Amino acid sequence: MAAGDNCKKNMELKEAIEKRRTIRDFKDTVIPQQILDYAIGNAFKAPTYNHKREWDFIVITSLKSRLQLIDAEHLDKPVDNLKLETIFEKEESVMKAMYLDAIPKQQKMILEAPTVVVVVYKPKTRVEDAKRIYDLNCLASVWTCIENFLLSLAEHDVYGVTFIPQHSDVIKSKLGIPGELEIAAIIPVGYKAEGAAILQQKEIHISDRMHTEKW
Repeated sequence: MAAGDNCKKNMELKEAIEKRRTIRDFKDTVIPQQILDYAIGNAFKAPTYNHKREWDFIVITSLKSRLQLIDAEHLDKPVDNLKLETIFEKEESVMKAMYLDAIPKQQKMILEAPTVVVVVYKPKTRVEDAKRIYDLNCLASVWTCIENFLLSLAEHDVYGVTFIPQHSDVIKSKLGIPGELEIAAIIPVGYKAEGAAILQQKEIHISDRMHTEKW
């Protein structure tokens, strides 16, 4: 491979990383199957702690399955925006803005995204039973898989948002997920709607975060 080809691929990766954003407002445009296949295929190229890549993707488009997710997570209840303001009033502005945008849209994004993807993994140890960092290697692995998935979608101007369920056992029952597996995330994905909120990112100076030899 020529040096120029390497530079081109590096630029494509950099562009995908910079393009990837959390989006909660979607067009109703259907995502072509080949784009989903491409993104899921790249997800399975992520590193995994035991080399087994014990991940599965449930691709949801039906209203019935969306409503099952909403019901399981109790997202059909009204959101008190004034109460939210109070809860997050002392938080850093970037974090506060994110939650004030995110929480009221949780039901809407599951209903309106053209596709919702549920990412499932096989745990080494259930999170609540973990006693060592090593026990969570399976969770770390599935999130590298998720990032590959999201970056690959961003290449095609498709974006998403990760939602961590609080009632995964209920969702597992509704979707027929085997009991020994766990849900890593629910990810509504789609093309960005006109006027979709693009929230400010916290600026990080690498010199403040990169340490040499010791802290």
